[in-house]
Amino acid sequence: MTAVLKVKDHLLRLSLRETCDELFRYIESLPDDHVIVDFEGFDYCSRAFAHQYLMNKKKSSKRLEEVNMSKFIADMFSVVRR
Repeated sequence: MTAVLKVKDHLLRLSLRETCDELFRYIESLPDDHVIVDFEGFDYCSRAFAHQYLMNKKKSSKRLEEVNMSKFIADMFSVVRR
């Protein structure tokens, strides 16, 4: 099964590592194996958030797919991946 997670329903901003960890605790609690993470409504994320997200994603038991990322967020994720 697939779940769609609207990040805006759970977080006010994408800035802190701890906030990202909260998001992943919720993701891991979902019964679905595939989670679509919808970033609609966010234009910015901090480097710390992007790094923590990618670290958590690597450890996650879920198959995560990100959608509706702003150009800034997508670029930040790319920078952090490198």
